[in-house]
Formats: sequence, structure tokens, C-alpha cells
Amino acid sequence: MRSTFLAALAGYTGAALSSSVLLSGGTIIAFDEDTKDLDVIRDGAVLVTDDRIVGLYDEANPKGIPEDTEIVDCTHKIITPGFIDTHRHGWQTALKTLASNTTLAEYFMTCSSFAAKSLYGAEDVYESQLVGLLEAINAGVTTTLDHAHNLWSTDRAEAGLEASIESGARVFWAAALDPTEGYPFSDQIKDWKRWNKKSFPNDLVSLGIAYDGWDVGVPENTQAVAKLIK
Repeated sequence: MRSTFLAALAGYTGAALSSSVLLSGGTIIAFDEDTKDLDVIRDGAVLVTDDRIVGLYDEANPKGIPEDTEIVDCTHKIITPGFIDTHRHGWQTALKTLASNTTLAEYFMTCSSFAAKSLYGAEDVYESQLVGLLEAINAGVTTTLDHAHNLWSTDRAEAGLEASIESGARVFWAAALDPTEGYPFSDQIKDWKRWNKKSFPNDLVSLGIAYDGWDVGVPENTQAVAKLIK
């Protein structure tokens, strides 16, 4: 199931990255390495080939670009660098829009990790995580810090990590270590150590730790996390 789902998405993204695209005529918000400050270019252009930015121009129709380049008119639009999402829960993508108008208390009782853990199998986590990251890429997010509090069991936790790796996105996958019924804190620590020894197939995904118990957690757990970080 996972391989079929991923193959279909990979075919789509592969086709989308097969040629050069010129974003023409927009206002570009770039970064000047020399001045270490923003560089605003009005009526400029950005050339993208495959998955790389290869040209930045101060005119809308620069010379010397590849003949088969697709021209995208960005007049009256702003072109910015990729965004960094510093707090995402990819597994919650399947719950999108369900908690839009709820209070924080209602959210905790309906869509939080505690409330939703009985609803998700490993496949659900995998597909929700993968779709969420691909949506983020499509929206211009180039890096995601995933606060992965889907640590309900080894297989469901690993499903989120696997989807992050296979998404092709740049992800800091931070396992939210927290004791839960059926998945003791000690087992989570063991699993994290095992994941940390794995060789990921690309250099886009990094393993991290998210821990919300520094002030309210069980002291022994907090000490174990501190030791793990060291």
C-alpha cells in the first residue's frame, strides 16, 4: 500500500521538476551575503532548473536562459525564499479543518495526541505525515521541524519517520518522548537510540528530540532525556 501510494506521488513530482522555470516580473525578496541584509529586487526574475535556483536577475526577461524554459508571469506578486516551519505535527494532517473553531480545551479532547491515538494505525500515520509534508513543499516550505508526538507504539512512531524520509522534504523529525499506555518511556528511549544508529538514505532528514516535560515531567524521565541529549 505504501509503495503504490508513494510511486504515484513520486511520478507526479518527478514530472513537475523536469525542466527550467523562470519566475518573471515579480518583486523578489532575496538575501545579500555581502551586506547580510535583505535584497529587494523589483521587476526581476528567478530561474529554477530541476530542483535548484540557478539564476537571480534584476530584469524580468533576462537573456541566455534555456530555450525550453517555462515562463511564469509573476507581475504584482512577491517571490520569497522558502519558508521554514518550526512547529508541525505531520500526523495530524488527516484532522485538518476539524479543530478550526475549537478552544484549546476542546482541541485536547478531540484532536490531540492523547485523544487521537486510538484512531490511528501505522498506515494512517504514514499517509497523513507524507501528504502533510508534500503539501508543505507545494506551499513553499523548504524545511520542517516536526514535533512528532505520535509516539503511541514503535510501529506508529516509525511510520512517521519513514514517511518523512520518503517525502523528499528537509525535515527535523523530533520524537516527542512522553510516557503513554502500552509504550513505556524506557522503550521510547531504546527506540530513539536505535533510530539514531540508522543510516538514512538521504541527508535531508535529521533525528531530534522533543520533550515537553522539563517543568512538569517525571524527574527520572527528564534526567533520562538530558542524558540522551548529552
